[in-house]
Amino acid sequence: MFNLPTDLLLDLLVAVLLVATIFFCVLLDRRLKALRSGQDGLKAIIDQLNTATARAEMSIGQLKQVSGDADTGLNDQLRQARLVSDELSVMLASGNKLADRLSGERPSGAMVHDEPKIVPLSKTKTGAASLSPILSEPLEPAEQLESGLNQTLLDALKKAR
Repeated sequence: MFNLPTDLLLDLLVAVLLVATIFFCVLLDRRLKALRSGQDGLKAIIDQLNTATARAEMSIGQLKQVSGDADTGLNDQLRQARLVSDELSVMLASGNKLADRLSGERPSGAMVHDEPKIVPLSKTKTGAASLSPILSEPLEPAEQLESGLNQTLLDALKKAR
């Protein structure tokens, strides 16, 4: 076979290894460039994230302030609603007592007005029934008004129960 000098073999081996090293250095350089460009993109994303975080912190502060104001307003409205509810309860109790008195449960010693008696519908000249009842006793205008108001109040209170 060939008897090549050892020096030549060693130089060929070093040359092959240098070519492989250059090839791997070129690959490494490409990957480092990609990493650096990705790093720049990552820096931009981190900056955007920091900006969004700062805006979110400001929004949370504003939201806390607005919710505190709304809470105060709602508490005031709730307090007023409770007062109105209590007042309405008292008015309802008074109305119920009044309805009971008007419906016949009158306390002793109270002045009792006789209710007007209502007779059946009257016939008109043509023989048709009239839609308005005829009172057996004519009432004075003040008594008619009071009687009508009492009946209206009584009907409204019965419906409310």
